[in-house]
Amino acid sequence: MKRRRQAAAATVDANDYEGALEMPVPSVPIAGETGVDAAYRMVDEAVARERVRIARELHDGLAADLATSVALFKYYFESATKTEEGPQVLRNIHEILENLLSNTRNTLRSMRPRRLETSSLVEELRKTADDFARLYGIRVELWWGGSEEELTQGQREVAFHIVREALTNVRRHSGAAMCRVRLGFAARPFLIEVTDEGKGFEGSNPGGYGLVGMRERAAGIGGRLEVVTTPGRGTTVFLFGPEATGLS
Repeated sequence: MKRRRQAAAATVDANDYEGALEMPVPSVPIAGETGVDAAYRMVDEAVARERVRIARELHDGLAADLATSVALFKYYFESATKTEEGPQVLRNIHEILENLLSNTRNTLRSMRPRRLETSSLVEELRKTADDFARLYGIRVELWWGGSEEELTQGQREVAFHIVREALTNVRRHSGAAMCRVRLGFAARPFLIEVTDEGKGFEGSNPGGYGLVGMRERAAGIGGRLEVVTTPGRGTTVFLFGPEATGLS
């Protein structure tokens, strides 16, 4: 058993970052396997799914905030040490690291995805938009139609994480100074869009930039995630809610 698990772990390339975030597909019963073998197989699969869940939480929170801090430190040492904005850059880094420490402690305490700090998705996204403008100089235009009460708590949680990850992609990859978030609560199914007019990227079905985890989150509530991108013209991420009553 130990040797089998070591072999399975060795098959994951440490550089295959996005691949490590892809949820394993449940296997089918193996002809001739005993009840004990089936139990071991299901335990191994449960462990693999839990590892992926934790990896996604680290990717969405810890890794993203650490990457931002490293980028700000690099900017500070290369450009801001002798300018008036230098102290503010350090204060921004300090605030990011304080939030990171708090979120990490919460994750370790509960080992569950970070939940909305308030009951309002719109309010949380307003705070996120303010943070992006203040810390990164990216203006986020937020629009919504209808009432978010049309969504279950679970759907609001997923929407928050997906929008947050999409905004992180805008900051890290697009080069855009502004983006738009549209929350169509009244649509059937509900529709959420995050649009930028940045660099875009090649490929109609990209698997990088955290999109694997975003698609899995969308599927978890019975919805789907689609990405439309044109090199040099920008990217739009669409989150479609479930066609009927989905998982909460």
